[in-house]
Amino acid sequence: MSLRVAILIHLLLVVDKAESKKDVKCGGILSSPSGNISSPNFPGLYPYNIDCSWLIVVADGSSVLLTFHHFELEYHASCAYDYIKIYNGISEDEGNLLGTFCGDISPPQFTSSWNVMSIIFHSDRHVAHRGFSVGYRKDMCGGVLTGLSGVISSPGYPQEYSNNADCSWSIHVSNTSVVTFVFLDFQLENNEGCNFDFVALFDGPTVTHRHLGKYCGTDKPSYIVTTSNQLLVVFKSDFNIGGRGFKAYYYSGECQQVLSAICGNFSSPNFPNIYPNNINCHWSITLAAGYRIKLFFPTMDLEDRNGLSDECDYDSVAVYDGDSQTDTLLGRWCGREQPSVLISKRNKLLVVLSTDRNQARRGFTASYLGECFVPINSVTPAALQKHHNITMLVNRLYIDFSNGKQQNVQEYKVQCDALRKIASVSLISAEERRLEEQAHQTDNDSRGIAWEEEAEPHDLSDIVFISICVLAVILMVIAIIWLVLL
Repeated sequence: MSLRVAILIHLLLVVDKAESKKDVKCGGILSSPSGNISSPNFPGLYPYNIDCSWLIVVADGSSVLLTFHHFELEYHASCAYDYIKIYNGISEDEGNLLGTFCGDISPPQFTSSWNVMSIIFHSDRHVAHRGFSVGYRKDMCGGVLTGLSGVISSPGYPQEYSNNADCSWSIHVSNTSVVTFVFLDFQLENNEGCNFDFVALFDGPTVTHRHLGKYCGTDKPSYIVTTSNQLLVVFKSDFNIGGRGFKAYYYSGECQQVLSAICGNFSSPNFPNIYPNNINCHWSITLAAGYRIKLFFPTMDLEDRNGLSDECDYDSVAVYDGDSQTDTLLGRWCGREQPSVLISKRNKLLVVLSTDRNQARRGFTASYLGECFVPINSVTPAALQKHHNITMLVNRLYIDFSNGKQQNVQEYKVQCDALRKIASVSLISAEERRLEEQAHQTDNDSRGIAWEEEAEPHDLSDIVFISICVLAVILMVIAIIWLVLL
C-alpha cells in the first residue's frame, strides 16, 4: 500500500469518527516540521467515550521524534479503559504498534523508523483525568529507538553526509535483553585517532558509560554486543571532507538468537499475536561438528506474495545453509506456504525473518533436530580403542556414556544401502524412539502373535557389503568418541 493511499484511508476514518461525535474536535493529519498534540480540554479533564487519531507526516528521508510533556490517564493493568497507542507508521496496521500506555507514568521518547507516526487516544464512559500533552519534531538524524530491531544511517546516506553533523541514537530494548549492533556499510573521513569524522558507541544511554569503540576510515568495524539493554550511537563530522557515511542495524535478544541445543523450538516475535513491522530477525542454529540439522515449519502465516512479481517482496522467511546470508539459500517463503523438511549439509543453519512497513500477520513457528551424520570414508582406523560400553543389535548401536551419578545411553541408527553403496549413522531422539515404539505396538496388535515373514534373500555381494558397512560404521563411531575424549 502506498503512503498516499494509506493517508487517504486514515483521513476518511478520522472524518468518520469526528462526525459521530460532533461536539468534540480531535485528531487530524499534521505535516509541519514540528508541533504539539494534547487531549481535548487539556489541561482540564478529557471527555468520556471519545476516540482521537493523529497522523504525523514529515519530509521524506527524515523521522519523527515524539516527546511527552504531561501524561495522566485512568490506570488499568492492561490499559483496557483509557489509553494512548503509538504507531511507527499507519495505525490501521497493528504490526506498527510501538506501545500502549495509561496511568500517570509518561511514555518514553519515541523515534519513528521513517517519516510517518500515528497516535490513537481512547477514553471510556467512566473516570476522566487531565490527559496528555506531547510534542513532535522532524528529526534528520538521531533519536530514541525502541523496536526489536532497526536500521540507522548517516544523514543523506548513501549520498555524502553533511558537514558539522552531530547525531545521537539512543537504543532501548527490553530489560531482559542486550543489543547487538552490526555495520552494513562504512566510509568516513580517515585520520589517526578519529578526531574529525567518527562514529562512537557507548554501553549505555549516555557518553559517560563504557566506551565500546570509536571508528572512522573505510574499514567496516566488527559487530558490537552490549552488556546492558541500552546502546548510544554518536556520529559527528567536521567542517570539511566527507564520505558516503554508514548504514547499520541493531537487534535485541528477542530478535536474534544463537541456538546450540541438540533440538529446540523458536517462533516469530509475539507469536501467536501479530509480529512487528519493519524488523529483520536472525536465528542461528550451530551444533557440534559431525551433526547436520533438520528444520521444520509447523506454522507459516506471513504477508502474501507480490501479485505483480510473484515473489516474497514484502514479508518473508529465508533459510541459509550456513551461518551467513552469503551461504547457499535453501528457500524463501511467505503467505501460508508450507516448506518441506529442510536438511543442512553441515552443522549450521541461519533463519531470517524480514518484514516491511505494513500488513503484518501471526508469523511462524519452527522446530529443529540435530542428526549425527558422518560420511563412512571419514573413519580413522588408527583410533580403535574401547572407552565405553558398546552394544549393537542388528542395525542399532547403543553407546553407554553413563557415569556413577547419571545414566546416559545414546542410541544410534546404522543405515547401509547395498544398492547405492553408501552408509550413515544418526542419533535417535527420544521423540523418534517414542513414535517407533507406537508404530511397532500397532503393528504387533494388528498381526497378533504371527511369525514375521522371512526376508527376501540378498545377493552374496550385498550381504558382504552390509556386513562390512555395519562394522565400518561401528568403528567410525568409536573413532569419533576416541577423538573427542583425547
